[in-house]
Amino acid sequence: MDDRPDQATTEGRSTKRRRVALACDACRTRKSRCDGRRPKCGMCEDLDFDCVYTAPVTAANVIVQKDYLSNLERRVKTLEDSLSTVRSELSAVASKVNGESSDAPVEEIPSTRQNEHSADLMGTEDTVDAMGAVAFADEEDCGFFGASSNIAFLRNLSRAVARVESTQEEITSPPINHASFEGGFVNATRPSSPVPTQAHEQTRERQSDMFTLPPDDETLTLIHRFFGDTGLLFPYIHPHAFFETYSELKKGSKKIRRTWLGLLNMVLAMAKLTAVSERLSAEVCLKESAVYYTRAFDLCRGEILRGTTLEVVQYLLLMGQYLQGTHKSVQAWMIHGLTVKAAMQLGLQSKDASRAFTSLEQEIRKRTWFGCVVLDRVLSMTFGRPAAIPDCYVQLDLPVFQGSVEGFPTTDLSQARDSILFFNATITLYKQMASIIDQLYAQNLGCGSPLPVREIVSRVLGIENQLFSWVLALPESLRQVTVQTMRAEIDDQDQRPREEDDARLFPLKFRVILTLRYLHVQILLHRPVLVKFLDTTGMGVVGVSAAGGGGVVEPAEDRLLNEIGYSSLNKCVEAAMGIIDIIHELVSSAHWPRNLLGAWWYSLYYTFNAALVIIGATWVRRTRQQVAASGSAIPAIANIDVYPSRAVATLYKLNRGNRMVDRCRYYLDELISALHIHSQQEAPDASAPNMDFPAMNTAASGLGFPSLGIEGGEFMVDDFFTGLARGIDIERW
Repeated sequence: MDDRPDQATTEGRSTKRRRVALACDACRTRKSRCDGRRPKCGMCEDLDFDCVYTAPVTAANVIVQKDYLSNLERRVKTLEDSLSTVRSELSAVASKVNGESSDAPVEEIPSTRQNEHSADLMGTEDTVDAMGAVAFADEEDCGFFGASSNIAFLRNLSRAVARVESTQEEITSPPINHASFEGGFVNATRPSSPVPTQAHEQTRERQSDMFTLPPDDETLTLIHRFFGDTGLLFPYIHPHAFFETYSELKKGSKKIRRTWLGLLNMVLAMAKLTAVSERLSAEVCLKESAVYYTRAFDLCRGEILRGTTLEVVQYLLLMGQYLQGTHKSVQAWMIHGLTVKAAMQLGLQSKDASRAFTSLEQEIRKRTWFGCVVLDRVLSMTFGRPAAIPDCYVQLDLPVFQGSVEGFPTTDLSQARDSILFFNATITLYKQMASIIDQLYAQNLGCGSPLPVREIVSRVLGIENQLFSWVLALPESLRQVTVQTMRAEIDDQDQRPREEDDARLFPLKFRVILTLRYLHVQILLHRPVLVKFLDTTGMGVVGVSAAGGGGVVEPAEDRLLNEIGYSSLNKCVEAAMGIIDIIHELVSSAHWPRNLLGAWWYSLYYTFNAALVIIGATWVRRTRQQVAASGSAIPAIANIDVYPSRAVATLYKLNRGNRMVDRCRYYLDELISALHIHSQQEAPDASAPNMDFPAMNTAASGLGFPSLGIEGGEFMVDDFFTGLARGIDIERW
């Protein structure tokens, strides 16, 4: 007897079996034929199974179940009822406002508050530059800035000045805990949140245009600019793979990931922010870049807390770098924490976790991890906070050149090869910087007692030998530059016919940036010796407690400081002078040499930091000259008096219309004036109108600085400069 169901019916006639569009889960699991009956198929009814029909996500003929439609109808009805309620409340409020003359504020509508937190995150700016050059925070919470930060160094300088001036004026300064040398908490107030209605409208507008891109030619220009600049300095995004995905996007592919779109917008934002333009001011570039940053954030806000792909880590890493050049320092610090956690979640730090990938994928994972390490070292140093990635976590081999796959239309293979060499040199240099923070700045923990002079000098000499070995190991294409060699190479490039200025940049740009980084590490290495000199100024009698955090300096320590400390102090000053000379030379140049510098916020930090060191050394030399009879005078350093004003002149030319640069420049002006550091000022270029050296008119500038023309915030109290001039203790933390 033939019992096939497709050949017999109750009438005995042969017919085909009815096709079922969707089988139930139980039949699909058992690989049994399902008759598709609802609510239970015949097989599940016979076997007393739960019968559930789950439609595949990619099915074109999905059967929408009735209960699902009913649920949607209920939700729509709830939304309509809520909307009617809101309209009624609005009508009542409007009637009340129109009918009464009261000036009482209208009560906020609760439904408008739900998007306020995201609008605040994207729209509120703090005035801290994330490079730590100056801290002007608008956060309600306190912020800790440890020993390696400029803020901690300025505390030492302010104490030294207060001690000297207080002694001369016979004003007693209250004792200050020495722990503040290692860093401390600083407070500021936060501005009011945006108006709820505005926040709601901004959120709605962002959601509507997050998938918008500029015209194709403009997008390609920005992508090429990124990979011809930032992408060469930090080569953790593979250009070929990125450009291929963009080509698929332009062809209308529906497979483009949302996280990749976020990464694309961050690339565009970074290209805009780092651009050096003679036509556009810095604020215009910042606003244009913020458009892409906002879109990137809206596209990936749900992914940044998961960090499940390498693409997300690269997106977060690039976002952290971008935020360094904005007024969102708190976000830079927090985004970096997410980046490190996401990288570790994917095992980017592990050789074992990468073995399942191709050699190229392993290389990109490795470079992304080292990108996290480099940014971690920078933020740890500038904010004065413990590193998120201890040095013992960095055990991967250095990146290697991958050959022809490294190429990109805007670069040749030699530039790509030099890019990897430059990246590796930065990694090894910042390894020494991490060692400096660990050994000389107590890991920025703010818990250790101050090191004696003997121990500081011993550690400085040991690390200096390692830095000397690093210099010797540099390849020929990355050898360090001086102002003289840089001028010669620029003149040589100008003699050659070139169609585009960008072709002249490399490898000289790698050498300039690496030299600036090395000189800055030298300053960081020798600055603890300068701090010791500052701690002993104004003491009068060696061996007594130095008020304001200087501690007790024994006669033997002071003698050791006088005997071998001058050499370290001179090296610190020479490195600072070298930084100012190089940056001043390039910002004073026209056309393509200005592009030899990296991102403008690094140049700002290096210049400001170097100027503070020179001002501190000038103050030490002045106070030591006052006790020259005791043999403690510091030998003069040639032309040192020129450099504070040269740093101010450099900041005048660094980035037109940049509020951060203006603030740092004004601080230096006020600090020079308060400490009476008079020198022959360098005249600004005649070709640069509006670059005059008289005190900045803050009312006309629109910066809105209180007190002495600038907000104190985390950097210092409002009467910092007034206190220095009067010779009183200005520290009231």
